[in-house]
Amino acid sequence: MRDPLAPRLLTAQECAILLLRLIELRNQEGTPTSRVRLSDLTLRRLWGRHRLDREFVEEVQEWLFRGGWTIFFAGSTYAAIKTSAVLNWSRLSSKRLFEEVGTDDLRFIQNGDFDFAQHARLLASEVDIYDSE
Repeated sequence: MRDPLAPRLLTAQECAILLLRLIELRNQEGTPTSRVRLSDLTLRRLWGRHRLDREFVEEVQEWLFRGGWTIFFAGSTYAAIKTSAVLNWSRLSSKRLFEEVGTDDLRFIQNGDFDFAQHARLLASEVDIYDSE
């Protein structure tokens, strides 16, 4: 028999339930939301953990998916989104890159001749998460 005073780590399923309950409580306060931002500290407090390793978050992610939500790390914070909300987003197809008039990007990529340096500017974010400190 387990000592009721001994601390224990919550399972991934229990952590998912707690997060869904927290979202439920927030939705009861006002306008229902389909997305939330969660700090590392908030999740560690909620889940009673000193650190959040990738494998554990992926296991929680599996349980959250059953509840209709998806959680992911977004650079400096975690985010959760109602999975059904994503279904309404615009679809992006690779055809745009591979069938653009006048380009042979697919052939260049396959041959190792694609000029990635020409497009490296796309990696420059407007907001640098590391400059906020």
